[in-house]
Amino acid sequence: MLTGLSPHISNDINAALTLWEPDSFVSGLPQSTTFVRNWQAHVNADCFIAALYDGGRPILMLPLEVVKSRLGRLARFPGGTHANGNFPILARAYADGIGVDDIRALMRAIHAARPDIDGLLLTRQLGSLNGMANPLHHLKTALNPNPVLSASLSSGFDAVLERSNAKRKRKKHRQHTRRYEDAGGYRIVTADTSEEAQALLNRFFVIKAERFAKGGIDNVFSEPGVRDFFHALFGESTGRTPRTFEAKGLEVGGIIRAVIGKSYWVGDLTVEFGGIADDDLVSASPGEYLFFEDIAQSCVDGVSVYSFGIGDEPYKRDWCDIEQPLYDSVIGFTVKGGTYAAVYRARNAIAMAVKRNAWAWRLAKKLRARVS
Repeated sequence: MLTGLSPHISNDINAALTLWEPDSFVSGLPQSTTFVRNWQAHVNADCFIAALYDGGRPILMLPLEVVKSRLGRLARFPGGTHANGNFPILARAYADGIGVDDIRALMRAIHAARPDIDGLLLTRQLGSLNGMANPLHHLKTALNPNPVLSASLSSGFDAVLERSNAKRKRKKHRQHTRRYEDAGGYRIVTADTSEEAQALLNRFFVIKAERFAKGGIDNVFSEPGVRDFFHALFGESTGRTPRTFEAKGLEVGGIIRAVIGKSYWVGDLTVEFGGIADDDLVSASPGEYLFFEDIAQSCVDGVSVYSFGIGDEPYKRDWCDIEQPLYDSVIGFTVKGGTYAAVYRARNAIAMAVKRNAWAWRLAKKLRARVS
């Protein structure tokens, strides 16, 4: 165990992130320099970094943004619901040296530096990354209601198909191919330039807004600055090696019918978002078709794990053999913060119970759509 660790709070995000050294640190993708820098630039300027130092060297850095809620002001991972698989920036050589007292000291430092903050909301955290335990788990944690579902690809595409009726999947794929050919032809579009990425993202924002409205779900992509954030994130990454963010679409009859946005991080691929057009070809499953093609190509490219990201859906289960839990920590600094933490934990417990009951979850989704 390390001794003499000292907490530091920095409001200069750019200066702090220059200390993020990929060869000696590891983090979740939402804690990467590109993600945090663009979020602060386009969505929320009120960001800071809480860090633990060993002498003059940071060994843990925790990027945070400050947001308002009905029950007070909170600090959370930059990105909010767009930040999944969170893990603090952690020096590999010090992974096992951070104790509970160090994390508690960091929490006190955050509250002292930002007394306007009522609490800390650290959601959708990984329990470990690259074999290193998450030191934020020294805080009280609870399971997030939504796991991450992934497919291992190391045995090849045929083995992936065999997990759930390969014959049926291949037959459906052939049938949909014929429908697309009859509808004017099709192609898989991968954004190779910033302009192509912007066009695919714009199409995604349109079809996702329609889907959210139909399902009675708040459109998280319509919040101020969020679309600019994704445009910047994918635009500046397009065409670079190694890949970090990539947009891909299925075009049929000259119209983009499905779009996915992917990230490449710590050797794996994650689908960050996806959407399908609710039009005359929706019955031909353009989203399923695009995933089939993309997973097959990922096997060729040597991707070891294909993650569908957070959320449990039947189409994900149809491909996946890995289920990874995520964890939430909610810390109250004030009475308001304590109230928020209690409400958040109660709501999550209810959501967990509903989602573990297939009948209750189907009913909840139907009621949500009717209310909208």
